[in-house]
Amino acid sequence: TINVHENEPILQALERQSTIAGGRDQKALALSNVPHECRRGNCLTCASKAVKSTTSDNNLVANVDNGLSPTISSELTKSGYVLTCCSYVTGEGVVLELDQNNEVWDAVYKQRLCDGNTKQVALEAQARLLRRVDEENVEKWKNKMQKVLSEDK
Repeated sequence: TINVHENEPILQALERQSTIAGGRDQKALALSNVPHECRRGNCLTCASKAVKSTTSDNNLVANVDNGLSPTISSELTKSGYVLTCCSYVTGEGVVLELDQNNEVWDAVYKQRLCDGNTKQVALEAQARLLRRVDEENVEKWKNKMQKVLSEDK
C-alpha cells in the first residue's frame, strides 16, 4: 500500500514511497527502480494494469495528457492499462500490477505491425518505391526487362 497525494501522478508516488520507505514504522517497497523513461506517456515504459478496485467507484483517472494518439490512449484505457506517469488515484482501493510495458507494447504496436492489412500496405508501398526507382532509371529498367524476357525464351 502506498499513499498518493492529491494531483500526484502514480509514478511520482511510487518513487517517493520507494525512497522514503525503509524506516522502522514503514515496510519498504520492493522497488529498486520503478520503470519509466519519458514521463509523458510516450514510451509506455511505466505501463501497469488496473487489476481491481476494492470500492464501487473506479477511483482512477488513467492516461491523462499523455503523448499518445487519442486512438491508442483510448485503447489502453479500455484494455485496463494505466501509464503511471500520467495517471492519478482519486480514492482508496486501486490495485495495479506494475511492469506491464512489454504487454502494452505488444497490444498497441505488435498487433498493428503483424496484421494482414499492414502487410498488404507494406507490400504496396514497396511496389510503389520499386516503380518509382525504375521510372527514374529507364535505361536500367529496359536492360533488366530485356534480360528477364530473354531468359524466359
